[in-house]
Amino acid sequence: MRQLATLIILFASPTILAEERPIPEDCEVLEGWVTVWIDQVRQAREKIINLKMDDQEPDGELSRKFEYVTHESERFSAAFEKRCNSQGAMKR
Repeated sequence: MRQLATLIILFASPTILAEERPIPEDCEVLEGWVTVWIDQVRQAREKIINLKMDDQEPDGELSRKFEYVTHESERFSAAFEKRCNSQGAMKR
């Protein structure tokens, strides 16, 4: 049971696995991923700010997470801008 919970956590949190995800072709799906990555950046940044307000430094894992989610957010956002118009439809 404990192993199952660990697997669920690993697959539920895209930032734990430091591998680039393939960028989907469908604009609606891509837009959803952009939203996910932006939210992950916001959450990581908020944790870092809270730690610094308490005169603490973020640990290496949090710093790596922030770098990773920022990279993925930029990568997916650039793909969305390149492939899709503002309504989320494929550019022609």
